[in-house]
Amino acid sequence: MRWKEAQMISRSDVLHPPMTGARRLLAVFIAGFTFASQTYSVSATTLDEAKLGGVIIAIANEPPWMKLDPDGTPSGLGPERDQAILQEVGVTKFTGQMMEFGAMIPAIQSKRATLSSSGALFVRPERCQAVVFSNPVSCGGEAFILPAALVGKVNSYRDVAEQSLKIGVCGGCTQQKLSIAAGVKAGNIVIFPDGTSGMKLLADKRIDLLAHDTATAAELQKRLSSPAVTQIIHVTDTKLSCAAAAFSKDSVELRDAYNVGLRKIIASGKYMEIMKKYGREDGADGIDKVTTEQLCTN
Repeated sequence: MRWKEAQMISRSDVLHPPMTGARRLLAVFIAGFTFASQTYSVSATTLDEAKLGGVIIAIANEPPWMKLDPDGTPSGLGPERDQAILQEVGVTKFTGQMMEFGAMIPAIQSKRATLSSSGALFVRPERCQAVVFSNPVSCGGEAFILPAALVGKVNSYRDVAEQSLKIGVCGGCTQQKLSIAAGVKAGNIVIFPDGTSGMKLLADKRIDLLAHDTATAAELQKRLSSPAVTQIIHVTDTKLSCAAAAFSKDSVELRDAYNVGLRKIIASGKYMEIMKKYGREDGADGIDKVTTEQLCTN
């Protein structure tokens, strides 16, 4: 009897070996991977998927242009415009993910976000290699926020480079690339996660000036400073920039539907109604004078 029991135990050990430390770790890893695979939510890539499950909009912490409400709803100029556009093609569910500008394209590529909010990213040739953009939704220039003492002394990125000034820019943004292209030394380019943090750096004199697009710069100046302390100047050595919503390369159909919705809200007057609500009528200038294809190659 004991021999049979021993034989049974031996056979069981062969079929189901004892849990050694290494095997326990492997089991935990597999269980964790399975759980993560089951709970990981992939964003919509087609119009039908977007209609069924909604979309995830990547936004930055830049009120009033982009923000998350306490309940997680994306709001502000960009998300409100996105929702109006996508509602025209049957999308009714919207959630948002807050992130830095530099994280938006990776989030879109990995399907953690369906699109970037329409005012978040300027259309640039290098970005067009990674994502597909909608038609332009707003256009504008570049601006510096700087202390009154520097007004008249700094008008371009070249001036920043030649005077060895420390410039604050958001990570992965156009302003970072413009600084590098103008010859600003890497040690003089200070990265901030959002405009509010950048203004704090400026107030603490850890940077000499802050660079952003004209609309965001104007809002930061209005909200966090005063003309007696800092002023805004338009940068002279840059050209008109246009922003659009970015989608993954797999989401061309959804991008095309977005363009259909955009044309509809422009024709109905809803587009300008939203722009006026946020005091950004000037952002409409130029959107009908340049195409995404031109912006992607120029």
